[in-house]
Amino acid sequence: MNICITGASGLLGRACVRAFADTHLLTCAWSRAKAGDLKLDLTNHKAVHKAMEKHRPELIIHTAAERRPDLCEKDIEQTHAINVAATQSLVEVAENIGAVLVYISTDYVFDGTQPPYATGAQCCPINEYGKSKRAGEEVVLATSTRTVILRVPILYGPVETLGESGISLLLHELKRQVPMKINHWAIRYPTYVDDIAQTLRGWADQLLTDSECRGIYHMSGGEALTRYEMACTMAEALGLDHSHLSPDPAAPIGAPRPHNCQLDLSRLQQETTLFQTPFREGIARALSIDWMDQNQKTTG
Repeated sequence: MNICITGASGLLGRACVRAFADTHLLTCAWSRAKAGDLKLDLTNHKAVHKAMEKHRPELIIHTAAERRPDLCEKDIEQTHAINVAATQSLVEVAENIGAVLVYISTDYVFDGTQPPYATGAQCCPINEYGKSKRAGEEVVLATSTRTVILRVPILYGPVETLGESGISLLLHELKRQVPMKINHWAIRYPTYVDDIAQTLRGWADQLLTDSECRGIYHMSGGEALTRYEMACTMAEALGLDHSHLSPDPAAPIGAPRPHNCQLDLSRLQQETTLFQTPFREGIARALSIDWMDQNQKTTG
């Protein structure tokens, strides 16, 4: 099996690299490219076509994206270049070489007012991140029939810096022991990146051979948690005090966030094994109580 993973240096990309280690892998990265990665600027249309036509992967897992909602609001042009134009280049070349493309999208394509959302529910993103990912979906659907869109919510997993995930950043607040309010308004479904990667690995053969496995799918963790509830669960899992934290019932400041974008997972569950690690277990695997002592940086 010949696999290409974009964003291979990122949180989800690294998990996919681990899951597909038994295959012939082309790992593409840019700002954090490591030895063995193809350093590929996905916003360079010609470079993308050249690389994919040379290596001719059978399956392209497109995890690379700008996922930080507040940054997306501030730099719409760059967000579009990464989340839409780069996706256009990849899906075009995938169509040319006969590859199946899996495009990782987001629950933020919905406005969060009418959960749970089926795969065919009407999209109504309320921030630039969601709008850009929906535009990427539209490009994928319009360009090729050999594509899968996998919508996922907020992600967490083994991080290189706490800033790789909004969830792992909560460890910084726990360790500081300074009184702080944590959002208790937005309902999220935190999803362990290794669960997504393992689900994709188990599904990969079917994706390559079954033409019915196309279009939109949803995946998420199984627990509804606010950031405050995540912080409390994380503290309990890691043996940390969280008495200095208090719930904030107000909507968060910054880019608009949906209230509850719960995804209906039934289509994916019907086609493959869906991995869902309980949050308490997953966060304990991903982090440790001495993580901050060994890794002082909080942004990626």
